Amino acid sequence: MSTLSAQPDERNDDRRRLRLLIDIALGIGLVLALFAVWLIDSCREADNRELPRSARVVEGERAAAAPLRLAVTLPEFDDMGSLLDSLGHGYRHQTAAYNDFLKPDALKAYDVVFLTCGGVPTEWLSERLRDSDRGSAGVYRAKPETVDGLYDNIRSFVRDGGTLYVSDLHFDVLLIAFPEFIDDAAVGRGAVQTVTAQVVDAGLRKHLGDEIPLRFDMRAWRPAAFRHDRVTTYLEGDYELVEGDVVHGPLMVSFSYGEGTVIFTSFHNEAQNSDLEKLLLRYLVFTTVTAREQTDVRQVMIQGGFSPQQRNLLSLSAVEEPVSDSYEHAARGPLQFVLGFANRGAELKLAVVSPDGERYEKRGTATYSIDVEDAAPGRWQVLITPIVVPYRNFPFTLTIGDKISD
Repeated sequence: MSTLSAQPDERNDDRRRLRLLIDIALGIGLVLALFAVWLIDSCREADNRELPRSARVVEGERAAAAPLRLAVTLPEFDDMGSLLDSLGHGYRHQTAAYNDFLKPDALKAYDVVFLTCGGVPTEWLSERLRDSDRGSAGVYRAKPETVDGLYDNIRSFVRDGGTLYVSDLHFDVLLIAFPEFIDDAAVGRGAVQTVTAQVVDAGLRKHLGDEIPLRFDMRAWRPAAFRHDRVTTYLEGDYELVEGDVVHGPLMVSFSYGEGTVIFTSFHNEAQNSDLEKLLLRYLVFTTVTAREQTDVRQVMIQGGFSPQQRNLLSLSAVEEPVSDSYEHAARGPLQFVLGFANRGAELKLAVVSPDGERYEKRGTATYSIDVEDAAPGRWQVLITPIVVPYRNFPFTLTIGDKISD
């Protein structure tokens, strides 16, 4: 049975006021559009005068690279749009209408779609099953045409290379669209609590440490109930269900389907997030917008006979210093360093230094690698330097792989 949570009804005054404020804000935004265009153009000129020459935002051939096409559903419980706004103009986004998910090819106007936690339109729903724990109109059975539309259109979008971010209550949408990835025995609803989450992903652990406390302040949040053998897990932990049982399971995962990627998180952007939680959310955004590059890098490494051993997701701003990293190479043999980023106007330089001081350098405008055929064991140092970055918080990945010589 396919169920979905409805959007708030007219009796929910708080939610009604939120929708009204959103509508007012959108109206004001339209009125100020011309002023914003003038202001951006003026500020861009001033910004370039203040930046170091080697890190200026450039016009011309590099700037002509296609920008990332982002779309976000309107905020209800997860305000991902405000987080994207805080990251700068490289994360400009459009509003994704819910009905785009039911229209063939409508989602293909975007590279990345953020389906943020909330209810769905009442026209998607049929029989009312029970009250909601989130103040919405309730939980309903999805109409057959809704199920068919979500299944066909979301799978098509991801299969053809799209990236889909989904949070919390919209787990039910993934249950409809990707049933083969779901662990039916783990499907449940969490109680209000603070979960001490273990950071499973090595790259994320470099930023957050081994554990992070996550505050779930609303009842009936959705755990990441996916099959362990079908997904990559980033966070997991022990949590209490609304029935009182304590279970262990994932809280943030990703999986590939066709050429694209789906990312699901039980946790999302809210006003009360701590600084550490905000760092996690920034990492989550960078993971989402670089998902295609991460998949391509991994495939190329595996095809070349390398095993990815370490991945670190990083970002560069136009005024930031170079970013450093290191890797402990266990035994002599081939070593590959891959700098993964999209061709969107950046030029980055990768420098690799061996334990005995030998230096290798390369620069490029899209994903490239440095291969060392006979790499010595020990600690290798890595430095990524921005030559040109098109916008602040420009994301990239550094993946390091090795293979033992015969």
